Amino acid sequence: MRSSIVLLITLVLIVALAALIAIALDVVQNTSQTVEKKKALIQKTLLAQNIVKMLNKSSVKIETPTDLQQFLALPYYLKTDEIEITITFDSAAKGLNPNLLMQKRGNRDSVNTELLFLFDKILLYYNVANKELFLAMIEDTLDSDLNERMPGSELSLYDRRFAQGRIENKKKFQMLIDAYVKLTEDGNIKKVPWEKLVSFYNHAIDINYISAELLAVMLSYADEASLKNFLGSRGVYSSIDNLPLPKEERLKLKKYGVTTFVPIVQGHLCMKRPKHDECVRFVYNLAEKKVLDIALF
Repeated sequence: MRSSIVLLITLVLIVALAALIAIALDVVQNTSQTVEKKKALIQKTLLAQNIVKMLNKSSVKIETPTDLQQFLALPYYLKTDEIEITITFDSAAKGLNPNLLMQKRGNRDSVNTELLFLFDKILLYYNVANKELFLAMIEDTLDSDLNERMPGSELSLYDRRFAQGRIENKKKFQMLIDAYVKLTEDGNIKKVPWEKLVSFYNHAIDINYISAELLAVMLSYADEASLKNFLGSRGVYSSIDNLPLPKEERLKLKKYGVTTFVPIVQGHLCMKRPKHDECVRFVYNLAEKKVLDIALF
């Protein structure tokens, strides 16, 4: 019964979004060619802001893993001869958040040893030559002092564009990767599929959406066949204890901060026209009704 109610409410949200997009289509298609690109950019930004406002006002309550699955499964799409708009949502809790490597305990910075070990395993798994240096670079970015753990690890001392503190997005994370390569000439770190391994907005990892690449590093038994079997049979899990995994592996996942419900989503709004493809991305906390990030690309 509850699932039907959530689905109905979500469908109502889609209808409202469709009406909003229809208005955008009319405005964009009637702009002159001279100002078309600028107008579309403004319209795209306003549309994203309006979608967020609508989500804030919506009575949709995403409270269970099934609710979240239903919300993510429904794309929003409109098309005419000249323009095509799609809005899709995905989980923003698929990967390990590097910001969680450091914790505040009183006035002191403390390392989360479980996540540090996991990050170390990732770097070892992909044959990164100087994993100690890269981990030191992350820690020195997140801590509150300018003392270097290793020579070159405090990037803010060497690059005025780099601000010490939280790693807000993949662009800032990429700056650390580029600095590491410059110091070591180790190109293996660029072969790591970081987009499938890290996230920047979640405080936990959702087992219902975790990437196969991250799971392969987490689970000690994870050969290709076992992973394929687990991911192929994955439903919507409401408890880590229900996972078809050995007890010691389930306990390990819990230590890494893996859970079954993280209502943080990433929305993608794309406007496609004959000469331009323009997109906006926003990260939204469904439980707190709060925007965590928004960016044009």
